[in-house]
Amino acid sequence: MRRRQGKRLNWRKPGLALSGFLLFTLALGLMKGGAGGLTPLLRNHLEVTNAADSMGFGWLMAYLVLSGSPVAAAAVALLSASVLSYLQAFTMIAGSRLGACLVVLLIGCIYILRGHEHWTALTAGILSLLLTGSIQLAALPMGLLILGRGWLDGLSIPALEGLAAGINWGLEPLIGPLAAFLPGWALFVAGVGLVTLSFRLFDRALPQMRLERTDLGQIPRLVYRPEVMFLMGLAITLLTMSVSISVGILVPLSARGYMRRENIIPYILGANISTLADTLIAAALLGDPRAVTVVVTHIVCAAIISLLLILLAYRPYERAISNALAWIARRRNNFALFLGVIFVIPVVLILL
Repeated sequence: MRRRQGKRLNWRKPGLALSGFLLFTLALGLMKGGAGGLTPLLRNHLEVTNAADSMGFGWLMAYLVLSGSPVAAAAVALLSASVLSYLQAFTMIAGSRLGACLVVLLIGCIYILRGHEHWTALTAGILSLLLTGSIQLAALPMGLLILGRGWLDGLSIPALEGLAAGINWGLEPLIGPLAAFLPGWALFVAGVGLVTLSFRLFDRALPQMRLERTDLGQIPRLVYRPEVMFLMGLAITLLTMSVSISVGILVPLSARGYMRRENIIPYILGANISTLADTLIAAALLGDPRAVTVVVTHIVCAAIISLLLILLAYRPYERAISNALAWIARRRNNFALFLGVIFVIPVVLILL
């Protein structure tokens, strides 16, 4: 009986992963098909007409769905449907990265409710927002320059595009009737919902980490070097395809004393590079070189800035981030101000 049950469990996770991939592809088709119907809403009602508007929109949308990946996928779908420009899609993805950090902060709040010390549980979430914000702030002008000059135009991933063509052909009998029946905005919203569901299926297909069965007490002695933690963050995020998972696991590790601030900073820097791997797959599956170019530009900018910081200016950067963290954690009023800022900024960006 146990052997049969083990076989069922072994097949269950690949089945979930395959279901998630097929659902992900269907969702992209729905979003691309319905994106045109969002043009009046974005331009006339929400007034998303420039790069600042789209960044604030992506930021708030990631807050709403508690994930950055569906929002980044929506950005490339809107670009592929010519609803957003190159620069608007780029800044919307940047906003989605910032909004995704809220999940890590919420996980910290849950750990506080479970009786853990306040600032220890919140450290990973605050650092995630500070680090992602600093990287995106530096990446924006670099990315806008690269896109404006067309240095990375024409990129494509033929293997994924060929696979997408076959899958889309198979899904067309399903997407076609839905597109005829539903208004464009509803089709797009359904696509975003299915993308979110597909990522949950991917999450369930991943192996579960049981901290109590892992000798994590040895980790601090092995990963003091920033380069090691940087590569670890990059690799784990690439494996899990979700920065919310790869950075979220820092909350229990930090709360239990296994990870310290100097370990967390380079880890998050690495995670911020590979976090767009799923968005790159989405861009390739859409078969639009423009979408691939925008995502690759994001990855290149994050990689250049993060590597320069790790190799050339890590200690000053770490001190600056640590000082900011210390100020936020010094008083509850400071933390309240920090929370106010991260919610007010995206609203201000939309109103600009």
